[in-house]
Amino acid sequence: MDSSKTRSGRRRCTSKQRQRLLARFHESKLTQRNFAHRHGVGLSTLNKWLRLEREAVPVKVKFQEVCLPNPASRWPVEVVSPQGWIVRLENGSDVQQLPSLLRALPCSA
Repeated sequence: MDSSKTRSGRRRCTSKQRQRLLARFHESKLTQRNFAHRHGVGLSTLNKWLRLEREAVPVKVKFQEVCLPNPASRWPVEVVSPQGWIVRLENGSDVQQLPSLLRALPCSA
């Protein structure tokens, strides 16, 4: 492996070299330990590269269109209180009246 050395004497791989080594690892069917030993890479270094590679790949999300039935809802607005009362407004109801209606209802905790 052609790589530069740091002051501490460690070899430093370029990004392209890392990518090639990771591609070789995935094709090799070797254990991480055996691959690292054969290619002169520290096992912890190989583990780190593999972790970074996994984290860099976005998770593929599959979406599927769902068709929901479209029943003509009779109650476009429904308010349910903790006390159990229900206020339902029909289509065409005056929504502006809802706040005063709700204020008139008992809301003790």
